[in-house]
Amino acid sequence: MQDQKTSKKMLITGGSGYLGRWVARLACKSWGVSATYLTDASHSPDVDWRHLDVRNQPAVEALIAELSPKAIVHTAAVNPGQGTEFHAVNAEGTRHVARAAAAVGARLIHVSTDVLFDGEKGIYSEEDPPSPITPYGRSKALAEEAVRASGADAVIVRTSLIYGPAADIPEAASPDTRWRHWDRQTRWIVGDLKSGKPVHLFTDERRCPIWVRSLASALVELADRAYTGVLHVAGAQALSRFAFGYRLARFHSVDPEDITPALSRESGLVRPLDCTLDCARARALLDTPLPGVDEALERRP
Repeated sequence: MQDQKTSKKMLITGGSGYLGRWVARLACKSWGVSATYLTDASHSPDVDWRHLDVRNQPAVEALIAELSPKAIVHTAAVNPGQGTEFHAVNAEGTRHVARAAAAVGARLIHVSTDVLFDGEKGIYSEEDPPSPITPYGRSKALAEEAVRASGADAVIVRTSLIYGPAADIPEAASPDTRWRHWDRQTRWIVGDLKSGKPVHLFTDERRCPIWVRSLASALVELADRAYTGVLHVAGAQALSRFAFGYRLARFHSVDPEDITPALSRESGLVRPLDCTLDCARARALLDTPLPGVDEALERRP
């Protein structure tokens, strides 16, 4: 098994991030895994950790040439709420990774987003062209263009709100504190409700949230698939931000009645409203199940 894993090399960019750690955890079962970090590496002993700033083109090229992986799962990104360098990291950084992947013949699994659509239509298919209305959405649309232009053997995976526990959640974490080791949205909603702060969630924004382990499993599966092009990989249940938050609060034993419904249209913010994805192609292609929120949370203790 070790020889097989060594000959099957995967590089995960952004491997120390929330999604990247899950990809690394699952990929280690059948791949020899290297993963990059920018500030803090994880402590997983099964992963070869490498420091990398995807904005540094020579460093990206040198690392990928050195490792010559069979597959690259590109999760490194700046997401809303994490900074403002969307173009430098998401667009230019992806261009560096995609070109380097093409140069060594690596299969590239690029993680994109549903919010590169304007949200006017909903139930978007893989054939719908990007129509971003936010800086983040524009940077991810440019990233997709960079992947296509690179000539790499690539899959562009558009996904939605990612939720669930961290890959390295402490076993000793009590039921009352496990929410602290979940995704950023859960930590915000549950934390503010527990501390008595007001929580307002939009009823007119719709997405298809996806359980983090399901998405990570799909990305690892795609590394061994022949499929190329765009693929929508999200949960089976379309929910408003309000309905999603309500379920997360209830799951973590916090009173969801304290969440106040609000309207994005009246907020003064520029945000896409309906970014629901048609994932029929992914459901037909993948062995990995893509459950809706109710099903995913019901399975968890």
